[in-house]
Amino acid sequence: MFGEYIKTYERWSLIGSILMLILAISLIVNPIGSISTFIMIFGIILIVDGIMHIIDYCKTEAEARIMSLGLVEGILSIIAGIIIAISSNVLVGFFPIMFAVWILVKSIFHFQNAINLRTIPESGWGWLLALSILTFILGLIIIFNPFSSAIIATRTLGIYVAISEAINIIESAVTLIRIK
Repeated sequence: MFGEYIKTYERWSLIGSILMLILAISLIVNPIGSISTFIMIFGIILIVDGIMHIIDYCKTEAEARIMSLGLVEGILSIIAGIIIAISSNVLVGFFPIMFAVWILVKSIFHFQNAINLRTIPESGWGWLLALSILTFILGLIIIFNPFSSAIIATRTLGIYVAISEAINIIESAVTLIRIK
């Protein structure tokens, strides 16, 4: 009984790892196309999220709906998701810049946190300050060279996923061989 459960689990794990390995190869070979696919999937997720908000709004009792923005949030999510999914190829050009701006904003917040922590002994605020400055510089590099940065990041992710899934495939194969 337990052996059959392990076999079934490992078979599905093997299939999942093979599919993830194919995705990883896609990330390495065609990083721009992979980013476009990622953006399209994000759009689809927004559409599904919007539908879920509308369903939740419709299920909510009338008294609670008075203060709810679920319907508006759902409609806006669906509209944003459709726009993103339809124009995913156009958004590929903006994706690295949006990502870089997000990195810059986060690094500024971390910079402020480091400055705020400097009055606390042994807080390690110097390390936080240095890391926030490095992160800010990384954001600037991405802004000034967005497409190369996106390609490098996507390929790096692909290499990481490929190595991880190759290890998972080997582990699953060894487990299935040992159980037989």
